[in-house]
Amino acid sequence: MNLSEIHYPRTLQELMLLLERERNVQIVAGGTTFGCIQTSRYLSFEPSIVYVHHIPELRSIHKTERMISFGAACTLNELEHVYPFEHEQAKNLLHAIGTPAVRNIATIGGHLMYERRFLSLWALLACLDAELEFRTASKASTKNIWYLADETGLPLLEPGRLLTRIRIPLQSIDHLFIQRIGGSVFPYGDGACLVSAATIDRRTISNFKLVIAGARAYRNYDAEQRIIAAPHPLPARIMQTVMRMYAESLRKTNFWNVEVLLPLISEALEGIQRSTV
Repeated sequence: MNLSEIHYPRTLQELMLLLERERNVQIVAGGTTFGCIQTSRYLSFEPSIVYVHHIPELRSIHKTERMISFGAACTLNELEHVYPFEHEQAKNLLHAIGTPAVRNIATIGGHLMYERRFLSLWALLACLDAELEFRTASKASTKNIWYLADETGLPLLEPGRLLTRIRIPLQSIDHLFIQRIGGSVFPYGDGACLVSAATIDRRTISNFKLVIAGARAYRNYDAEQRIIAAPHPLPARIMQTVMRMYAESLRKTNFWNVEVLLPLISEALEGIQRSTV
């Protein structure tokens, strides 16, 4: 095991100065994935380790009329009673990630920036149009969560950028469907999460998204557009067209087990049909 210099910045400014000055830095908040990133039986870390859990800007939660914003070092337990986790299914998904002790350490930033696959909350946050704030030593930028996936749906983490905040637009969710599939999700499992969210406004489906994420991330924008602005309940012809689009797309991209996914997508759409607003 090599020896590393450990830094404990107390402000975001101090952290950015450290990142500008130091090379080959390993950032740690909760550290629950620390052992999983090791490629051999001997622990190997970067020459500099920066522990960011004591920075208030990365631990705060802000809410406005339009958006809720989480600091990237907020623990999963700290998210339990705020949007979107007041929804029963979303809270159940949060609880399924680990024991209360694990959730009291694991951070939302570490959860999203896991480089080997997409973890449990990724599909939910993608359905809700989460935006991520990244910082470098010289500037800040905001990206949609899909910035973390490449064209084939594989995880894509750009080096040299620090995730500081996660912002989710506050929106009405009239139907939320969440289903975990396969085996374990973390650290190397074959599992995935399927999430769909819909908003119904005056007997019209005003918003709909369906995301599947595990080893890869998947979304069919064209199928979603066939549903958005359609009447509620969905006419049979639209249901049939959308299911055909999902079937063709999943087979074309060779995404996971199509015979397992299609009944779940159908179940999600049927749930929208039964929704009352």
